[in-house]
Amino acid sequence: MTEIHTTASHLEAIANAMPDPIFVMGQDGTYLDIVGGQARNLYADGSGLIGKKYHEVLPEQMANRFLKVVQRAIASGQLQEIEYQLANDEVEGIQEGPKGGQWYEARVYPVTDGTYEQPAAIWLAINITSRKHMEEQIEHLSSTDPLTELFNRDFFLGLVDEELNKARLNNKSLSLIKINLDCFKRVTDGYGHEIGDKAILTAAHAIKNVVKELGYIGRLSCDQFMVVLPEVKAVDAFRIAKLAQETIAAQKIKLDDGQTTCLTSHAGVTELRAKEEDSQVLFQRVNAAIQAAEGTRDITRIM
Repeated sequence: MTEIHTTASHLEAIANAMPDPIFVMGQDGTYLDIVGGQARNLYADGSGLIGKKYHEVLPEQMANRFLKVVQRAIASGQLQEIEYQLANDEVEGIQEGPKGGQWYEARVYPVTDGTYEQPAAIWLAINITSRKHMEEQIEHLSSTDPLTELFNRDFFLGLVDEELNKARLNNKSLSLIKINLDCFKRVTDGYGHEIGDKAILTAAHAIKNVVKELGYIGRLSCDQFMVVLPEVKAVDAFRIAKLAQETIAAQKIKLDDGQTTCLTSHAGVTELRAKEEDSQVLFQRVNAAIQAAEGTRDITRIM
């Protein structure tokens, strides 16, 4: 008997020393018990939740979600996994712990019948906020042009395909704008890549200030930008392109010798005209529009 008691004490001591908390969650929506969770840099003190129901301490949507997962684990007898984001100030009755929204991965498994007064499941919560932030950074780097913070070519072209599919499916308008800077090579050849980068940033900021929430902007190459505008007709896209070009031209770029220069551009505009058109058709047409404008007084052309 002494040996059994000693073993139980050892197991309890080990469980309580765990950095990650293990909640015992009742089928009726009650926090029945908690062990572990001593890492206050990762978890709040959840002991104040014991005896309370999920809907008393959690936001309603989160409480409903938790209850479904626990009941599914109990009914199926199988492990359930869930990821969720929760801030300590959203939970009634907890203290200390990290600030701001935290990401958790929970593993939920039913407890043997008869252990508690009602069917229950253990809920092992693991703080994965650092991993989530790293994943977000990797995703950002894979989709973003490092200089301008616009979408890079590969990601943007995929985005165009997605928006094109949505437009065809919902019978909505969609327009493309392509803007080519005219004098970028002259600037870099004359003043170096640092001034060239400044010119690109100037153009990118000007386009962003005009497009805002109307669409998505990508940097296709060093001096070429494209904008996809969901639910925008070509006639309106033409006005947006003109305003973006005027905004680009209005910016003054300071050169190393104290002089200033400005940027000029040509732009092509097109729109989705038939459901069978794909992104390549639109790209060819918008490029043809730019080529048609070159050598003329027009700096913006619809095709």
